[in-house]
Amino acid sequence: MDTNYQQIALSCMNKYVGITTTDGQSHDGFIAHVGQDYITLAIPSSDMNGMPVNASTYRQFGFHPGFFPRRRFFPRRIPFPFITSLYLLPFFI
Repeated sequence: MDTNYQQIALSCMNKYVGITTTDGQSHDGFIAHVGQDYITLAIPSSDMNGMPVNASTYRQFGFHPGFFPRRRFFPRRIPFPFITSLYLLPFFI
């Protein structure tokens, strides 16, 4: 059965989703863009250095005197042929 991930991604646009790829990696983030051949996820980053969130270094506000974070999200482009599953995740504020 061939799943049309482009249609699923368009229906989940701007929602918090999880994606599993063919090499076993899992990514979670907001769908920022859906193209003809790929999905672009906006993956939350750590306020410390612009890298993915690490629970041990996470700070609620992330501001230090004289320091401002570079990015809140970083983009990750995933081609459709490499997606094995796409699912909605709960997002709480």
